[in-house]
Amino acid sequence: MNRNMKKIATILSLSVLVTMIGQPAFAKTTFTSLKIGMKNTRVLEVEKMLDALNYDYKLVVDKIYNSNTAYNVKAFQKKYKLKQTGIVNKATYDKLKSAYKALNQKPTTPPVTPSKPSEPNESNDSVTLKLGASGERVKELQTMLAGLGYKVTASGQYDESTRFAVMLFQSRNKQPLTGEADAKTYTAIQTQYKNNPVQPKPDPKPTVPTNPTPPITPGKPEQPQKPGTGTQVPLPAELTAEEKEMVQLVNQERTSRGLAPYQVDMQLVKVARVKAQEMVNKGYFSHTSPTYGSPFQMMDTFGIRYLAAAENIAQNYSVSSAHQMFMNSSGHKANIMSPTYDYVAIAVVNGGPHGKTFVQMFLKK
Repeated sequence: MNRNMKKIATILSLSVLVTMIGQPAFAKTTFTSLKIGMKNTRVLEVEKMLDALNYDYKLVVDKIYNSNTAYNVKAFQKKYKLKQTGIVNKATYDKLKSAYKALNQKPTTPPVTPSKPSEPNESNDSVTLKLGASGERVKELQTMLAGLGYKVTASGQYDESTRFAVMLFQSRNKQPLTGEADAKTYTAIQTQYKNNPVQPKPDPKPTVPTNPTPPITPGKPEQPQKPGTGTQVPLPAELTAEEKEMVQLVNQERTSRGLAPYQVDMQLVKVARVKAQEMVNKGYFSHTSPTYGSPFQMMDTFGIRYLAAAENIAQNYSVSSAHQMFMNSSGHKANIMSPTYDYVAIAVVNGGPHGKTFVQMFLKK
């Protein structure tokens, strides 16, 4: 974050409004698609047909087209190989009526409304579980993740800890880091769990490393090489292999977009390492250190001089997954890709609830 920026995070979403223009004179005979937010007798008709056909996951027959209605419509569309939009267009409506009619023509006893299942019977294996989802299938996913050693509670609510555990699993198994359990991810988790049913959970608290060196007022800071415009910069030998890897990932992002690569400031690296180690030792995760204050106060304490500065922090299983999370976050990505800063310091320390703790510090001198 920039020292002068307000500590406000804003999420913008873009909505597209599709408007039908130029309806023909016989528009009253055309079919109006049903979607979330609509309320009319045709919605009621659709709900009754879905209920009779056993697409009744959290379905309420009340003439109101809500997210649960759309969920059941998608399940129906999948079974009959229709486009899975959750919207009842003419094709979906006709197929519903056809299926409902066929159900009523069976010579067996008239259809009755079955008891409500806790999870949808149709396309259960293909449902993508994501943030905000709930139910027995989510609870089963959490139980399997916990059995594989991930820090998650089987609450039945797909919360942030579940999303992060899924992302860690995807990282370890070379899957796209979506944080969502689609059919492929769910099956992979299920397979590993079945093959490792008694795998012990790791201790969620990492071994506390030695305390960081107390802050001192350093002498004249080392002068890194002036930033250049090439695609590579020499990496100081004092960096660890993981720190070098993250510097290279950051500079690849910059040079691929025509920005100069960051030079490494080893004096600042020492500060970043102290910050990362302290977060592990004291069990906190924040830009504000209980010992040194803000990142900028901490830099001042260690004698770092700058015109502008910023900091990124993360806890993750690996360098590559932490880097991808930074690049998927607009605020963190802005610091990495900023033309303002010339120097970077990266610290990677083992420890923290997710395996490793990362600190990135950026400077303009």
